[in-house]
Amino acid sequence: MNTFQFDRSGLRFGQISLISVLVIGYVTNIPYVIYFGAYMLMSALIIPDWAPQLLLYCWFVRNNWTTPAIHDEDPTPHRFAQQMGFGVLVIGMLAAILGSTSIAWTATLVVIVLAFLYVTTGFCAGCFVYAQIAKIRRG
Repeated sequence: MNTFQFDRSGLRFGQISLISVLVIGYVTNIPYVIYFGAYMLMSALIIPDWAPQLLLYCWFVRNNWTTPAIHDEDPTPHRFAQQMGFGVLVIGMLAAILGSTSIAWTATLVVIVLAFLYVTTGFCAGCFVYAQIAKIRRG
């Protein structure tokens, strides 16, 4: 396992940003917000230096409004969790495109609940799934 300097505060800030965007979309019943939530996760996976939520976080850190929580750990489980969240939001997007808003909002609520669980308790459901898959592969 490779360990890197990993900032958990940035991850939490990204989760709070995602929750905020998706809850606003849910409350206002605007399914297009699901697309933006998926974009947020996709940009954090593909080009993290330009992800909107991480740019905002860097601005907060640079202005000393928060301090980074740097840990030596493997970021792979967290990236896997982001991929899972992105996949669920893609399902929500497809459901919204096909006109099934109930399925779209259900998928979105799953992402909201799991992101909220991570922010409040530190339990990462995607990381747990990653660990279980790794355990099955080993043995």
